[in-house]
Amino acid sequence: MQRSGGGADDVVLDVVGQSTAAASGEVTAGRANQKRRTRQALIDATIALRDEGRNPTFAEVAERALVSRATAYRYFASLEALVSETAAERGMLPLERLWQPGNDPVDGMSRAARELMRLLLEDEIGLHLMERSFMTTWLENEPGARPPRPGRRMKYIEPIVDSLKDELTPAARKRLLHALAMVMGTEAAVAVRDIAGASVDEALAASAWAAQALVNQARTEAAAARRKRAAPRSA
Repeated sequence: MQRSGGGADDVVLDVVGQSTAAASGEVTAGRANQKRRTRQALIDATIALRDEGRNPTFAEVAERALVSRATAYRYFASLEALVSETAAERGMLPLERLWQPGNDPVDGMSRAARELMRLLLEDEIGLHLMERSFMTTWLENEPGARPPRPGRRMKYIEPIVDSLKDELTPAARKRLLHALAMVMGTEAAVAVRDIAGASVDEALAASAWAAQALVNQARTEAAAARRKRAAPRSA
């Protein structure tokens, strides 16, 4: 005899399945957070050693960060790449120096994009070392073991995009965040300089303009959608 509907067993299985999925998600998030902490520990160790007036070896950095040298190499392809990323970490201005809640988000994103591009292009050798290191560690590690990229640009992007929550839907904010991530950061700097052949000044202007244009476009589309929803009520 066939069962016509779900019973208690189905409910239990469903609950167990949801619990297992939630636990799996927590484990994945936990591993990602641990990888970020390891990366940051290596950067912090490099900063501390250099502040002590030392020119540390990879082994010394790993020892200070309390990880093995093999682990350190999974995160950075070379000591030079680690030092370059450390310089970028130290040189990045806090967002509040560029924009604060209540300020114009368009101007803020434009300033943030220009500042990030300036930081990266101040040391183009370091920029390329970092980019090569990112690619090397991605290729040499299995998918589940690949360390996360630092995502410094998101420290600028996320707070400004979040300030638009009264104007943009969650989906619109997510799309804007993704679009801004494409025009800010190391890949954008390499593309505008090496592929488009822009001068440093042109690269700064293009980055600021692109970020500004994306925020303006997102706001324009949101305003048009609100007018469209309001039109039937007016009629």
